[in-house]
Amino acid sequence: MNSPFKNILTLAGGTVFAQIIAFIVQPVLRRIIPVDEFGVFAVYMSIVTIIATVAAFRYDMAIVIPKEDKKASELVLGGILLSLFSSLLLLIVLLTCKTFILPILNINHVYYWWFYFIPFTVFFASSYRVLNNWLIRKKAFKWSSGNKVIRRGGEATVQISFGLKSFSVGLVIGDLIGNMINFLFGMIQLLKSSLRIGINVKNIYAALKEYSVFPKYNAIPVLFNTLALMLPVIIINKLFNSEITAYFDLTRQIFAITLALISASVAQVYLQRIAEKRNNKERILPEILKLSKVLGVISLIGIVIVLIFGPDVFSLVFGSEYRASGYYAQILIFSFAIRFIASTLSIVFITLQKLKMNAIWQILYFIAIASLFMFKYESIKSFLFTYLIIDVIFYAVYYTLIIAISNQHDKNIS
Repeated sequence: MNSPFKNILTLAGGTVFAQIIAFIVQPVLRRIIPVDEFGVFAVYMSIVTIIATVAAFRYDMAIVIPKEDKKASELVLGGILLSLFSSLLLLIVLLTCKTFILPILNINHVYYWWFYFIPFTVFFASSYRVLNNWLIRKKAFKWSSGNKVIRRGGEATVQISFGLKSFSVGLVIGDLIGNMINFLFGMIQLLKSSLRIGINVKNIYAALKEYSVFPKYNAIPVLFNTLALMLPVIIINKLFNSEITAYFDLTRQIFAITLALISASVAQVYLQRIAEKRNNKERILPEILKLSKVLGVISLIGIVIVLIFGPDVFSLVFGSEYRASGYYAQILIFSFAIRFIASTLSIVFITLQKLKMNAIWQILYFIAIASLFMFKYESIKSFLFTYLIIDVIFYAVYYTLIIAISNQHDKNIS
């Protein structure tokens, strides 16, 4: 087995095992923690995910690039300092604007104090992104993979313990502890991997300036992409209530886990295959169409299973209260199916270096999702159908773009 493939399997193995832990504990947590708390936690996690993605100004992605470890070390320190700055700024905003922001999000005042944990969670989560990319740079794949599993294990233990004792903040504390564990393990591993610790402001500033392309051209598209994924949770909580948000978020999580487990693995394998064909000036469209058929069959099987058994499966696994999540799944499975196909094939944008086109699509998709705020809905069902229409249209366009640029590539080499 060649080394790169072995490394991919190591990283993917940690991701899969961590996702399995997250999936296994959900049926337990859903039975011991009230539904409305999961709704509020969904909004909480949406905010954390959005901010943590860009808190280090995307310098975490630059760490693997420099030839010298010294320069990479300065990017690590700079990224952590920027994460600290972002978190402190966020804390100030929450302290001064809490009574303005949280009512807009339709958060029950009983849960206001939960949101003071956001800056701390953002710091640990975004800082670990920085540390993890140092581990990837140093080819410490086992450490990186193991951290994901340990993080999920710690998070699950705390959440279940708090839930059994009816402590309402258990979901938030569990997530915070999980991120702290990740950060602490990452710091220990970082010190073992020859990183130079020494804060030289001048050198750090020079390194950040040299790689300023990342905050300039990578942060905004990634932010829009994350916003588009997380906004529906926030919008549903605003327009309806936390219980409906919890039902929707469970459906979204199950689909997201499935997408992560299948799509990411397939994408990693085909990224190499398509890149090799591009370098050898071979046609790639036949490969894309062949993969499309396989993904289409998988999607069709998923659609049939969810349409027939969706509500019963959700009710059986997560408790009778979550039968509604199964009904939501019956609507959203069509969105998931086309997203599953298009997202897996999106590696073509990277391979053929069409990042600008991809960024434009992400921005337009975000605008379309944000427009959900503008409509009036008779029920959550009408909201989900509107969301479904937007998703299907945009991911159909996304797939069309993938086919078009693949076809153009093949014409050029001919």
